[in-house]
Order: sequence, then structure tokens, then C-alpha cells
Amino acid sequence: MKPTIPLLIALFLYTFTAFADTKDLQCEHLTNPIGIDATNPRLSWRLDDPSVNARQSAYKIIVGLDSLQVLKGIGNIWQSEKILSNEQLVLYKGKALKPFTKYFWKVLTWDKNGKIGTKAPISTFETGMMQSKNWQGSWISDSRDVQNKVAPYFRKTFSVSKKVVSARAYIAVAGLYELSINGQKISNHRLDPMYTRFDRRTLYVTHDITQQLQEGKNAVGVLLGNGWYNPMPIKLFQRWKNLCFGPATDQRILNLQVADRVHRMRALYGLRAHF
Repeated sequence: MKPTIPLLIALFLYTFTAFADTKDLQCEHLTNPIGIDATNPRLSWRLDDPSVNARQSAYKIIVGLDSLQVLKGIGNIWQSEKILSNEQLVLYKGKALKPFTKYFWKVLTWDKNGKIGTKAPISTFETGMMQSKNWQGSWISDSRDVQNKVAPYFRKTFSVSKKVVSARAYIAVAGLYELSINGQKISNHRLDPMYTRFDRRTLYVTHDITQQLQEGKNAVGVLLGNGWYNPMPIKLFQRWKNLCFGPATDQRILNLQVADRVHRMRALYGLRAHF
């Protein structure tokens, strides 16, 4: 019979040396999201503590622009005090967030015995427009009548002179769309954006297009669909006089950051790009 005492001792020691580490960090219930517009986004995490009756007794959140500083426990955007609470979903309460900015964050936790966790992974979130004034694109359409059934295609070429470090596409559509860069469809989403009251607001979607861009000539294309902006048959909706509808239209903004600096250019065709 094999001895079991060493195994029992190992399990005993593991149970009593476990710490309240964190995992599954999320911002607005998303992992490392981009395009966050909430001024006080929700930050959440899960406790990774295998001990019996594990419980978080306190936490401390660190947010900064420098990942190395955050790793060291220094946050130049928000560094909360040690808060005695078992909450794992809290509102951001640091400095005002800036648009188009990537933030690094982590959370330190203490277990039921007051011991701090040894592992605190870093997560990120990136803001989007934040305010409507930051949207500088223009609505474009094929200018055809709402009865036209053909889906319009739009295409725009531009050149990038240096290696692209980071690139984002922000697209708002009255209707539905498919976005492509250099012939490659962006994202596996379907039926974007979500339905909304177009006379009150229009939603936009943020895409990471860093890998799709190349030095030299590039092309961006959009295929538009009617969606609920031009419902068919329109006669069914004529009794609602306040319904906002029309031919599918879109706006696009591309933010491109090259290796040395960021250039800004307003191009024609409803496109703003950073090179």
C-alpha cells in the first residue's frame, strides 16, 4: 500500500497557504474592451481562492497609462484606498477618462484572514469617442430613393507611409453594414449596429483593424443594408408619422497610429484617418 501521509500534508499546506488572487477582470462586462464610452465604467473581477469558505475581505484598484507602473502598484489615473468590502463589481472613480485612450488596471484583494493575494494580473480597457463632439465624420449614402432594393457599396483608398502600431475603425450606420479592409471582412458580427430610435440616437461600433492594414496603399469598403432604418414594406409603418427612416447611410472614422507619431488628416467621403 502506498503511503498517503505526504499527500495529505501537501494538501493541508496548500489549503492554508492559498491566497485571494484575482482572475477574469472585466470592464463593462467585457474582457479588454475597446470603444468604451462610459465616464464611470464598471470594473469587475472574480476571486481565485481554493481555500474552504473563501471570501474577499478587501480590495484596492489601480488604474494607469503605464503598464509597468501599474504592475508595480502605481496608478497615475486612479489608485483607490484599501476598501474593506467583498464587492467584486465597482464603478470607476478616478480621474476623468480621455477619449481614444488605453488604460491598464489591476485589483489587489485580501482574503478572509487579511492576507493579500500574490497574483494580480493586469487588464486593459480603451475608451472610444466619449462625447459626440469628437465624431468628425460625415454621413454618406448613394442618395437613392428608399424604394431602391440594391445594397450600396462604398470604397475609399488611402496610403500609409510607415508601419502601423495601432488602428481603430469607428463606424456608425443607419441600417446594417459589413466593413472590410483590403478585401478582408472585419469582425464576425452580424446585424450591427443594434436597433435604436434613429431620430434620437445612432449607435457606433469600434473595431481593431491593426492587423488588416499595411504600409503603402490600403482600401476600406462598406456594404450597407436597410435594416430597421428602411424597413420593408414601408407601408406597414406609415401610420406612425414619427418613425424616422430613409436610405441606408454610414459614417466611418479610422484612427491609425504609426511607429513614431500620430498624424491627423480629414479625408473626403466621410473618412477621418490618423497616419
